[in-house]
Amino acid sequence: MARGRGGGRGRGPNSNSAGKHQNKKGPQIPEDEKLWRRLSQQFADDEELWEKSWTNQQIADLLIEGENLMHRFSIDSKAEKTFRSGLDEALAIGRKKNERFTSLEDKMVRLVKPAYVEIIESAVADWKAFSSRHAQKGGTSLWGRPPLRVGEELQTNDKSAQLSYVSEEDAQRYSLLESVWLADLMGQDYPKEFSLMPGETIMSWGVFSLLKESRFIAKRRGGMRFQEAEPAMALLLISANHWNAEQLLDSRLLARRRANANPFPREYDQSLCAKAELLKEVDAESALKEGRTDLRHLPFVTIDPHDAKDFDDAVCLVEENGIQTLWVAIADVAHYVTPNTSLDAAARARATSVYLPHTVLPMLPPRLADDLCSLREKIPRYAMAVAMKLDDAGEIADVSAYEAVIEVKQNMAYEDALDNPQFSEMFTLAKKWQEKELRLNISNAELRPRIIDDQITVEVKWPNDATRMIESLMVATNSAIGHLLGAAGAPLPWRCHAPPDTPEIEGLNAKLEELGVSIRLPLPSSRKQGESSAEHLTNLLGAWADNSGGGIDLSNLISDEDSESDVDEYLQDVLNPEARNDILDSLADAQKEASELDDVIRRVVDQGLFQLMQRANYSEANIGHFGLNLDAYVHFTSPIRRYPDLMAHRQLKAYLRGNDWAHSFEETADLASHCSDRGYKAKRLEWELVANAYHLHLLRGGGIGDEQLTDVATPLEGKSWPARIVGLRTPWIFLDLADDGSVQGRMHLRQISGKIRTVIDEHGLEVVPAEPDERGQQNAIVKLGQKFPCRLRGLDIWSGSLDLAPNR
Repeated sequence: MARGRGGGRGRGPNSNSAGKHQNKKGPQIPEDEKLWRRLSQQFADDEELWEKSWTNQQIADLLIEGENLMHRFSIDSKAEKTFRSGLDEALAIGRKKNERFTSLEDKMVRLVKPAYVEIIESAVADWKAFSSRHAQKGGTSLWGRPPLRVGEELQTNDKSAQLSYVSEEDAQRYSLLESVWLADLMGQDYPKEFSLMPGETIMSWGVFSLLKESRFIAKRRGGMRFQEAEPAMALLLISANHWNAEQLLDSRLLARRRANANPFPREYDQSLCAKAELLKEVDAESALKEGRTDLRHLPFVTIDPHDAKDFDDAVCLVEENGIQTLWVAIADVAHYVTPNTSLDAAARARATSVYLPHTVLPMLPPRLADDLCSLREKIPRYAMAVAMKLDDAGEIADVSAYEAVIEVKQNMAYEDALDNPQFSEMFTLAKKWQEKELRLNISNAELRPRIIDDQITVEVKWPNDATRMIESLMVATNSAIGHLLGAAGAPLPWRCHAPPDTPEIEGLNAKLEELGVSIRLPLPSSRKQGESSAEHLTNLLGAWADNSGGGIDLSNLISDEDSESDVDEYLQDVLNPEARNDILDSLADAQKEASELDDVIRRVVDQGLFQLMQRANYSEANIGHFGLNLDAYVHFTSPIRRYPDLMAHRQLKAYLRGNDWAHSFEETADLASHCSDRGYKAKRLEWELVANAYHLHLLRGGGIGDEQLTDVATPLEGKSWPARIVGLRTPWIFLDLADDGSVQGRMHLRQISGKIRTVIDEHGLEVVPAEPDERGQQNAIVKLGQKFPCRLRGLDIWSGSLDLAPNR
């Protein structure tokens, strides 16, 4: 009999058993059921026949004898051939469906007794009746329809229905459904009671699937417009208080883990935690005797978010003999996590920490992440310290590094550092660097929901002077270490960011031209630092020749003198700084010019520039960091939470000690790819769970930022947001709810067009009618970049989608 999980509701693959019956009027009896009925007449009440296993031949012989077919077959040989062919076909269908015929080994079958069939068909009828009562079409609140409770008034959209109340049987069935939905989302076994036959696991019968029906009921009662049933299941479970906020997010983590999209275990391996607990506290005096540099006198401070638990970087700016030195000390994780150990294997597998609204999935055990490697104030700690001496212009003139012992004077929050005279010189230095930076000014607000004891609080964070200052100091440190180790020939997981591709720039230029904007971005150059002009031209011609079929000898175009380069090997594949600056100049000019245009055009240009940016990744080959406008960039300043930083620390230790490199080039290449993959999956998880937590916050009456929906006269369904259209991609319109980048959702094209069929133009700029009007015009219904008030239509607290509709 049919068993197993099912998908959405719908007709099964055997809804029409044979093509020859498709044109007949009225419901057709499947061939396997016809055969079962014929055999049932032959079996009658003979229990022995019902218990027996049958081959095709035995069934044929039984029917031929029982229905006196031999005489007919002796007259018409074709009739017997047709009979046996039809019987084989019917039994094949019966074995596949596993309903009235139980499939056994060696192509044998056993017939299901009529009493069993009657029970199953009665159960199917009961489920269909339940759906007709409790899963009708019609509107629901954003919370979905409430759970069924005995004696409560039956909610129905049928105006002609008489007033009735929820029966005990229906309440029990709904409770069973809640258990099924919970099992579905958690990847657990379904309750034994969830079957069409007591004591058996029968999940489908004919075209009816119990699993599909359960999902259909969830979607109808959830009232959502999402194609999948999981968001509705999660909503209904939350509405019935089967989950709190933390349980919801943990369930989502488990689901993503089953889908191989979450390689980060929820709990850290306890044996590793036990090993970490055995690690000793810092013995400063012994460490100094072994060669560490004593930097406890320096006025290091940490500046982090107010709720930070791990402090992995400390800074100070000191002046001696008229020379300023910027000191950056980073937790010496490499002292504790050494290659080829179980701790290293676990950190390598995770490759990054994942920061979620309700928890952190750490790369390191708590004893290391929150204690020994955390630069707590007034406690000696091992650190890798970088000293950057500054010249009179505030530029880095010399870099040196040390394995050190430090003692942080104070752990501070960003808010504490703002307008604090203690850091005035550091702020001045950072701003001086920022003014010289040539990079795009594209930043969005960051949504930060936090869950504590099932209470959700949401902050919308923008960069401030303190966060920008620390970012500048960390970027400078990462670049300095990149140059220091790159020049020494160390294999490194470079943090690379490629410039925009030519096709993307051409596409944006076409979009701007269609808008009537005069801004034109020049096509990017691909000239590398290690290339002479002749080599660059030859490489371009070579690429053209290859694309044209090859066969062209270009060897004589370059002389030996042309091929010589005084660029260090680690910089040879980096985009030429002049070429990079040209691209960044043109992007900045476009942004500046757009700022003087109207609000809609400015947003279109900003969004277009943002979408030009490619995703950064780790690579064993250094191509530079376009977004930061740097030739050499590694991650070094966060080894508590990123494995590439730990690798850079190990290479720096090897450099300082004169040892062989801790990671070979081949190993670095493998780890760079692995860490890029882990970083991307971590970001996806963070995005999903932040969205889920925020959507639940909205359902509970929360708003965006400090806004709260305290006015009970304005329910969430009636709330409107002044959204801005930030993307048009068939069949979706993407909107920024608060016009700050913190919350985005999507709206289907059908929501704005009514009965008119609409399309998005080729440049993604407008939604227009698919057909011209009587004047031959296709006037825009909405445009990219315009403000478009919208309301919530569905909140997906399972996978993070936000369904929007026009506010009308």
